[in-house]
Amino acid sequence: MDAKLLAFKAKPKSVTGLVDGKFSADGAREEYQNHFKRPEDRLCVTLDQIPDFKITGSPQKLSGGLLNFVWRLNGTIGSVPHTMIVKSAPPYIASSPEVYLDPDRIFFEARMLESFSTGGILEAIGSEKVRPPRLILLDRKQHLLVMEDVCQCPDLEAWLKESHSTTEAADIGRSLGKFIGALHRFSAQRPQMADEFNNQSMQQTRLAVLYGNVHNYALRAHLPDAEQLGKLAVEYGELLQQPGKALIMGDLWLPSVMVSTHGLRVIDWELAHYGRPSQDVGHFAAHLWMHIHRANTPGAAKNAETILEKFLVSYRLALGTDFDEILGAGGVMESAVHFGSEILARTVGLFQQGYLYQGLSSDHPLVQQAAQTAANHILDPQAVNTFDALGWRSTKGR
Repeated sequence: MDAKLLAFKAKPKSVTGLVDGKFSADGAREEYQNHFKRPEDRLCVTLDQIPDFKITGSPQKLSGGLLNFVWRLNGTIGSVPHTMIVKSAPPYIASSPEVYLDPDRIFFEARMLESFSTGGILEAIGSEKVRPPRLILLDRKQHLLVMEDVCQCPDLEAWLKESHSTTEAADIGRSLGKFIGALHRFSAQRPQMADEFNNQSMQQTRLAVLYGNVHNYALRAHLPDAEQLGKLAVEYGELLQQPGKALIMGDLWLPSVMVSTHGLRVIDWELAHYGRPSQDVGHFAAHLWMHIHRANTPGAAKNAETILEKFLVSYRLALGTDFDEILGAGGVMESAVHFGSEILARTVGLFQQGYLYQGLSSDHPLVQQAAQTAANHILDPQAVNTFDALGWRSTKGR
């Protein structure tokens, strides 16, 4: 079964674009894009709820968004705030319209931003050093989220391509590790948060689109253990359908981290879920590994290595005595499976386009190196050293 067919197994039947039980990608995309021929028209009702903001010019569509459509709105002189970001969640992945995605994901992002705001349950986790954008408004009817424009600055992916010191890279890794570790630990101690952040539809989609396709991806990469790789990935994806351990960010990769002069701003929280911390740890590690593998300079590779190492060390410190309960050796094994699954999806799978391995054939040496690394992580996670900075081997068996 190919990626498109697998993707359709997780969607509800009440969504616009479903005809006779099948998702009409072209129909849904055309309907949605027609609705946005003049996005400023659709925004009028939403902006009326922000009386101190008056838009000037047309919305500026931002590049880089894979799941959603995102714009920057500039205000007239005296507008408060001066600029804003507006995100719209279509009923599919914006960069892959053939894949259905629950548009209610934007409600989870709004809930996360609200939780980090003053008086919110996660207020103490964020700081000016690392925090999400501030929530301005959620228009539930139109699936529109209006939030703070945190900066016109590079994301971590772009930052790595610039010239920076390893000291700066180490600070980024430490800050992110402390932030994500604090989020996991705080929420793990409050299991009542599970009901509020039960973003199960996103995990179902991930099982169908990511883990459920690892067997196909492995075949495409000519890996000899394709069947076993697929089996192990699906087992992990099914585990993610079970009650979780902590609140996770859900999409922790480099474009989700904005690097401003005031600190780091973590964006794109629509995949947040009370799930398994291994998903955050494995996801961030996989994308840093790919940036090391495809770095444009030795300095960029070194900085990516430094960020990963310091992230893992700081994350472990943030979990403190709760490390074994929240992640532990078992969670490291899970992280390795997600690591491998994500690399296969980005090298030979549905999400190769627009990323580091775009245009490379499945038998290209770089793709083969990445695919074999992915397979090693899934098949024998104890044999790889990617997560050793967590110090997990010293706690194994306790």
